[in-house]
Amino acid sequence: MMAEEGTQQLPYVRETVLKKRKVNEDWAVKNRERKAAKRQRRRDDGKGAIKRPEDFVREFRNKELDFVRMKTRLKVRKLPPAESLNSKLVFAIRIPGTMDLHPHMRRILRKLRLTQVLTGVFLKATDATMKRLLVVEPFVTYGFPNLKNVKDLIYKKGRGFLDKEPFPLTSNDLIEKALGECGIICLEDVVHEIATVGPHFREASNFLMPFKLKCPERRLQMKKKPYKDGGDSGNREDKINELIEKLN
Repeated sequence: MMAEEGTQQLPYVRETVLKKRKVNEDWAVKNRERKAAKRQRRRDDGKGAIKRPEDFVREFRNKELDFVRMKTRLKVRKLPPAESLNSKLVFAIRIPGTMDLHPHMRRILRKLRLTQVLTGVFLKATDATMKRLLVVEPFVTYGFPNLKNVKDLIYKKGRGFLDKEPFPLTSNDLIEKALGECGIICLEDVVHEIATVGPHFREASNFLMPFKLKCPERRLQMKKKPYKDGGDSGNREDKINELIEKLN
């Protein structure tokens, strides 16, 4: 018996499979190195760029104009109370736009965790949240997602934080370790807490990284026009589900 156990053969793997794995590993390493070099090249090019005085003047005027328009929106637009909205759950997406952001708007986008273009987050529809979205309305689009899109986003693109380190949502053990104190022990619990806006929605939402969305076939417009006027920014209500399906 001991001799038979000592001569037990390893699982057979074809040589072509091993070669394919080696090629894929080499390609992944080269791809990472190529992307890192491209990012570094962009940083170096940006450092050496020289701006004309006219560019600084235009950026300053754009920032101040956005700030004045923001104040006008807050005065003119009367937001309905959060209790009267169709849903308690909001999904907000940062859309492409100018980089000349006023510091106040940049600060609000940071609080909403929408600092990168084509990223999305789940938010609880409160009066404070809806006011923040109104402040940065030219740079975001938002609406009320359905259960199907909530599941698809979390299952397909969901990543979580544990000890400030991101990880894919492939292990319920890590989810339990991060959110076990809130009674959330598996991926289904995360989906349920987000979809129903449960008592631990804030912890579950902060646990999830902002979702990185793909660029649509028809690029989002750069104009700061509301969706109801033919643009891409602002409140889409239930129409946000159509956009999520294109970007997911």
